Amino acid sequence: MAEIAQPAEVIRITDLSTHVRELVLSPLEHRVSYQPGQWISLKLPVGQKPPLNRAYSMAEPEVSSGHLTVVFDRVPAGLGSQYLFSLKIGDRVPLSGPYGKFMLPQQDHTRLLLIGRYTGIVPIRCMARSIIPLGNSTQVTVIAAAPSESERLYHDEFLNLASRYPHFQYRFTVYGHDVKQDAGDDVLRVIDLVQEFKGQERHFIPMICGLRDFVRPLRAYFMDLGFDRKVIRVETYD
Repeated sequence: MAEIAQPAEVIRITDLSTHVRELVLSPLEHRVSYQPGQWISLKLPVGQKPPLNRAYSMAEPEVSSGHLTVVFDRVPAGLGSQYLFSLKIGDRVPLSGPYGKFMLPQQDHTRLLLIGRYTGIVPIRCMARSIIPLGNSTQVTVIAAAPSESERLYHDEFLNLASRYPHFQYRFTVYGHDVKQDAGDDVLRVIDLVQEFKGQERHFIPMICGLRDFVRPLRAYFMDLGFDRKVIRVETYD
């Protein structure tokens, strides 16, 4: 079955860093209802056989306006990201969705460990913003890994949330290598933070988003700790 797409208008553009941009889109035909962690598909008029389909996770929980917030980084020679960086307020782009199964557990859990590498922090941020202000008993810890201090996405926001909500903790690490290659040091640095977080505790749900070379070793690490593979929720974007 063909995807049902609708046009959306760019209503706000924000540069989160030198390499990363945030777009706020307004669907023009019908509201898109989604769960934190899900993504939409943008249909870009570029490439040899357009449209070029690119998936982008929601950065914000649903809002009353129906606006959708997506985030993307500039990929050298990347047709999709180059086109998106060329968009201006008022431009339109077709989208469809939502899609994806990287969502928060339906049942209540006392502890969630949310881990994101670089732009993989985007769905993590959406999840955190959806549950932290509720004031329930769920303890939420976010671990973010970025290639440099200047590329720490939503860093100040997470620090602010941690200062306001006792049940939220934020940890970050800078791995300092190319954002697309040589994943490895990022995994080791995150594992160090996980070991500080967990202590002897095993009663939490790990959720991980990032490149495959980041997600797969971390999933294996948790499995070695005794976690069932099905309990560990993951999302990759390469």
